[in-house]
Amino acid sequence: MSMDTAVINIAEKQAALCRVLGSARRLIILWLISQGELSVNDIAERVGSSVQNISQHLSLLKRSGFVIARRDGQTIYYQLADEEYLRHCPALQHAPESLK
Repeated sequence: MSMDTAVINIAEKQAALCRVLGSARRLIILWLISQGELSVNDIAERVGSSVQNISQHLSLLKRSGFVIARRDGQTIYYQLADEEYLRHCPALQHAPESLK
């Protein structure tokens, strides 16, 4: 009996998410944008890090397919690429109340 394709897809998403979440800062970024679209500057301010550092994390998250970007003039906004991650990843479901 072969494994159901849907199960394999969910497992692959979970494994990729676990690799990406190897950084506490990236987890915080995902918690923040899971609540709604934010600009790089907003994320950097809320995380307490430089725009350059946050941009590097967002670049990895984007390459990995976890976030999507939208440009409005010179401002780039980020949001979760797939709300499925919220349903299937307990780490994303339990953002601290102080971030909400």
